Amino acid sequence: MTLLAASAALWVFILVPLIVVWVIGLVDIVRRDLSPQAKLGWILVVVLLPVVGTLVYFVLRKPTEDEIRRAREAAADRPRDWRSGAGPRPPMD
Repeated sequence: MTLLAASAALWVFILVPLIVVWVIGLVDIVRRDLSPQAKLGWILVVVLLPVVGTLVYFVLRKPTEDEIRRAREAAADRPRDWRSGAGPRPPMD
């Protein structure tokens, strides 16, 4: 593998996804209902420590009421036991 190909692979498979997640984190901080001081603090952490700061933000981030409601609705729509009536039954001998 040439140096140019290795550099391109590094950009495509590592750096671009990290940049995308970093931007998603910044957008989430700005759109979130936080106090101005909390927003400024998180933005500083994420900008000064991009990888670690974004990871810490997403780990410590609490879900919003809307996210909790959607998760509960999705869980209620799923069958509780995948074996109870989902899919074809085995033939009876």
